[in-house]
Amino acid sequence: MDTITNRVKALIAKAESSPFPAEADAFMAKAQSLMSDHAIDQARLNGADPLSVGHDTIDMSGTYTKERSMIYSAVARANRCQVLTLSSYGSSKVTTLTLIGRVQDRELVRLVATSLELQAMRRMKQLDPATTWESPVVQRRSFLRGFALEVAGRLKRPAHTQPVVGQAAQQALVLAADAVDNYVADNFDVSRGRRSTGRHDGLAYSQGRRAAATADVGSTRLGRRSNALPPGPSPTR
Repeated sequence: MDTITNRVKALIAKAESSPFPAEADAFMAKAQSLMSDHAIDQARLNGADPLSVGHDTIDMSGTYTKERSMIYSAVARANRCQVLTLSSYGSSKVTTLTLIGRVQDRELVRLVATSLELQAMRRMKQLDPATTWESPVVQRRSFLRGFALEVAGRLKRPAHTQPVVGQAAQQALVLAADAVDNYVADNFDVSRGRRSTGRHDGLAYSQGRRAAATADVGSTRLGRRSNALPPGPSPTR
């Protein structure tokens, strides 16, 4: 676990220090690929390991907490974890995130999600307020929603790039996901949140998706691999 964590941290550090979005996305894709391979290896060796399922509480502060929490949710779903959000009554502002999953999965999810959150906030600064009639707040929220949605889509491996996994390992991965569902049911009273009725900026939303979709995600810079994430399509408004 220390080895995989250090390798993921190294890739994240390279992504955060790169001034080029395409290069940063390539490093993040490599990090996710390592995490997926690690999960398969652990499933082969240790099975589902349901006893290691638990949760971490993450306090959210600052602005755009609801949109930033969507990035955590996207990374969590791709790595056999779940995210629950807590908001004050009548408010859409997220005050606390609860990350649920196996201990090794939670550690890696936090590393990747925190980095993607920082990268999204950095790229958001490049928005031009003059390109829309909407307020800067609506523009930024829309950008972050688009970014999170595109990240979620690209972290789902297409069937034709799925690495060969033995039946026992595949069953262990399914059981690990079931163990997280059972943990949520046993320990949390989950209610469906209110649907967002906030304003939406279509241009900024598309820019957010393009920030995560038009970059090289590892097939060229990192060398073509059977389990590399494919380039995402260019979204339209």
